[in-house]
Amino acid sequence: MALFKKLFNRDKTRNAAETKKPAAAKPSGHQAILNEKDPEQRLSLINAITDESELESLIREANRDIRQQAESVWLSRLAPAGALPSNADDSTLIRIASLTRDDSLAKNAIAKIGDEPARLTLAKEHTLARVRLAAAETVTSESALIDLQKHAQGKDKAVYRHCKDALAAIQAEQAARQQTQDKIDYIRSNAETLLRLGYGPEFTGKVQILQQRWQELEGNVSDFDVTNIPELLSQLERILKAQKEEEQQALALAAEQEEAAKTQETVLAQAQQLLQEFNDDLNAEALESVTTQQAALTTQWTAATEKHPALATQQKQFEHAIADINTVIATLQYLAENADITGTLTPEQARTHLPNVAWPHSVVTPTWFESLRKAAGEKRKAPKPAAPKQDDKDTREKVEGLINELETALEARIVNDAANALKQIHRLNDKLTPKTQNQLQGRLRLLTNQLNELRDWQGFAVTPKKESLCEQMEALIDADIAPDLLADRIKELQTEWKSLGHSNDRDLWQRFQDASDKAFEPCKAHFAEQAEQRGKLVTLREQLIEELRHYEANMDWDSADWKTVQNTLNAARDTFRSYSPVDRSSHQKTQKAFNTVCDAIYAHLKAEYDRNLDQKRALVDAAEAAANSDDMSAAAEQVKKIQQDWKSVGVTPRGPDQKLWNQLRKHADTVFSKLNDARDARKAEINETVATAEAIVETAKQNAATEGMAAIVEARGKLAEIELPKGAHGRLVKALNDVEERLNSERNAAKVAQEQERWDALLGFIESGTQPDAETTLPEGINAEWFAKNRESHDSRESLDASKLCITMEILADIDSPASDKGQRMELQVQRLAEGMGRNLSKHEERNALIKQWLSAEADSDLTQRFVAALKAAI
Repeated sequence: MALFKKLFNRDKTRNAAETKKPAAAKPSGHQAILNEKDPEQRLSLINAITDESELESLIREANRDIRQQAESVWLSRLAPAGALPSNADDSTLIRIASLTRDDSLAKNAIAKIGDEPARLTLAKEHTLARVRLAAAETVTSESALIDLQKHAQGKDKAVYRHCKDALAAIQAEQAARQQTQDKIDYIRSNAETLLRLGYGPEFTGKVQILQQRWQELEGNVSDFDVTNIPELLSQLERILKAQKEEEQQALALAAEQEEAAKTQETVLAQAQQLLQEFNDDLNAEALESVTTQQAALTTQWTAATEKHPALATQQKQFEHAIADINTVIATLQYLAENADITGTLTPEQARTHLPNVAWPHSVVTPTWFESLRKAAGEKRKAPKPAAPKQDDKDTREKVEGLINELETALEARIVNDAANALKQIHRLNDKLTPKTQNQLQGRLRLLTNQLNELRDWQGFAVTPKKESLCEQMEALIDADIAPDLLADRIKELQTEWKSLGHSNDRDLWQRFQDASDKAFEPCKAHFAEQAEQRGKLVTLREQLIEELRHYEANMDWDSADWKTVQNTLNAARDTFRSYSPVDRSSHQKTQKAFNTVCDAIYAHLKAEYDRNLDQKRALVDAAEAAANSDDMSAAAEQVKKIQQDWKSVGVTPRGPDQKLWNQLRKHADTVFSKLNDARDARKAEINETVATAEAIVETAKQNAATEGMAAIVEARGKLAEIELPKGAHGRLVKALNDVEERLNSERNAAKVAQEQERWDALLGFIESGTQPDAETTLPEGINAEWFAKNRESHDSRESLDASKLCITMEILADIDSPASDKGQRMELQVQRLAEGMGRNLSKHEERNALIKQWLSAEADSDLTQRFVAALKAAI
């Protein structure tokens, strides 16, 4: 009973507290803000605070909503409209950064703090993470960022990440700046080198590269020292311009010389042609025409040779031709004055005229001149006996081929090739017949004149270039250039000198040679050092060879680690190659010795290779046999084992090993392909079986609506006769179970609905006070006979209290009773606890008993409605 008293007293105490609790006094000030639930009213109270320490206390102690409002109020006072006050001190700026949620405002506030050390301290020590991060974002120096990163590591992830990113950006910027500086230094140093060395074969290309690189950099070097680079490039451009002008002048001069040479050849040919046109009909009447042509040829030749003299041979040929023409003109003039010469003359008359006339041997002698000489008694010289005929066909073909080579070389202006061809022609000239010599003489003479002219022009054009080469070579003396680069440059200039051909200026050549020797002096020490280094490398090679010999002689080859042997050989070859360069003779000697000892070591390794290759061939044969097997599952397992055994085989050379491995893979692919085909066939069979089972389940689903559980039972019987994979079997059984569960759910729902209809009918009868007829179905446990009211048989003291029945049903339904019945309800609860300990009635049974009692009780409409409501809650 103590339990009941305690329970009862607790309820009484609570009720008393609820009824007698006095109204609390309305809080004010700090506590009022904490208790206020309305945000607007609370904000108004916060705005009324003037003491900053009280605002600070709210920020420290209050919940999130109050704290945010207090921060907003304080921030609006410190930084109205989000603007930083111009006279704010460091503490105010720090407080603004602490209060604001605007990252930009926080960063601007921190940035206005005096110096970077102060901001660095703030980034390390402030209690708010966002303030530390804002302060960290204002730190810019690399040393401060490194210090802050070390401090934040493991403590402040955001600050550490910012420092890491900022340092990476600084390093990237430094790398980019260094790269730009390297490009500037490259342009400057190469420009200075080119200016020091002067014009050379690669000068133009290198200048173009420097100009291109400068164009790429020019817009991005505002904060770099590039003051002298434009001037250096301008100097290089002036050198290029001067060189171009010089070349253009040389080309113009060459064109003029070529045009003059062509004119000279034409005039010479016309003069020779004029001599060949003289014939037996030439007489005094032709005097004027020949005189006019001779004057014209002389004028043209003078004009053609005024600036560019002809070759000596051509000049001599022209002078001889003009002399012959003048001889003919003088004879024709004498003939015009002494017309009787052409008539019949006595010997005395003929001898009188003959000293006054002459005729060139290169021109056909006219008949009258022959008659004059004959009349004067002058005998003609007997012709020389004809030389015996010679067969020079082969030699002529060779000479003609050489003449063609000579012409080609002259067209290409290659003096050396042309001179060599002419020299060979002269050597073969004695083997030609006079007739062939005469036939080739004109063409050969013309080509010889062209070669002489080319030599003269080349000597004239090349001299300035050779003088320039001398100056460039002299500039290399004591030049601050690496010895290897200096030697290359000297070699370039020497090669260029040779390409200009032979020159008769010995002084110029001696000047160039002396400059070359002096410029090469620094290279001698360098090459001597290189020779000493090559000697050391030879010694290292010899030591390596000796070590390999000792290794080969003392190795226990029966228990050797072959991978180590192979690595040793590879390392030895790499090391030997690294001992380079050496002299050619030393290289050949050491290379031969090295190959010999490596071959001796490799012979042991090859024996191991052969043994391992035999093992792998056996594995390939086994894989091939497995591929031809009928049992693919066993074959697949065998192939897997073969692949494992393959890994355990020792070292093999890569080429043969790869070939055998490809064969093994081919057989393995065959096995697994056949196995996959078998699996696909089995899978297709299983899929067909599963499809059949799925059709059975689908039919059961469709028939369940009409046949009910019979369709499910039938489907389960059919599935039991089919062999299915575990997964498919479980899935289909679950599908049938789901259908069965759905049918049960529908059946249960129908039962519940029917039961609810019965309860609804019962509630209607109770509420209306009517009695059900014989056909009415009532809920389970409810008897229609309970509605027969026979209250007269009950003693008035035993009549049932409808109010208590209502309270009891409310207790059973676990719903509240009216406040006026709370005391009676408490008594009934205590009573029920006492009685219930021996009754052990279920809720269902107790509910039906209350219904039976209610039907025998007297109650008004209000109690009836109250009982019906409690009964509905208890159902």
